[in-house]
Amino acid sequence: MLTLLLADMARYVIALLLLAASVGKLRSYGDFRANLATSFGLPPAAATFAAPALVAAELLLAGWLLAGGAQLPMLLSLLLLSTLTGVLMHRYFTHSVVRCSCFGEAARPVSHYDLLRNGLAIAINGGYFALAHDAALPLATSILAGGLAAIVCVATISLHDIATLAKAR
Repeated sequence: MLTLLLADMARYVIALLLLAASVGKLRSYGDFRANLATSFGLPPAAATFAAPALVAAELLLAGWLLAGGAQLPMLLSLLLLSTLTGVLMHRYFTHSVVRCSCFGEAARPVSHYDLLRNGLAIAINGGYFALAHDAALPLATSILAGGLAAIVCVATISLHDIATLAKAR
């Protein structure tokens, strides 16, 4: 039963992270599109097409996962998160300042805490496949998993701010 709860939590965490990422990008869409060109070297015309494609992919996967999708959307999410993190890491280590607008924070450059956050998301996503998910949870338990996932999601998204505040003390 515990592995089912953890698997459901992992699915909800990834769904909520993707939903928050897409909403954040939509809230600062112009900055996000501009960052694709300036920080990631995409030609402006390519950024014009890549920006809505990425937001749509995140929204589609989030909706699919929240609607109960499991194996395939989690696999596609793992592929998306791994690819984006790989590109982000490459740019982070080869350029002095990278802005990703991952969750709408266009003005703040990417930090090592952001890379850690992405690694944590990939670990949660990958960990899903190691857990049992062959049976359905009761509705009340699934709602509990969603609530716990929301807490994990907020902490994960806020990792940079939490670590910065903890370090200042």
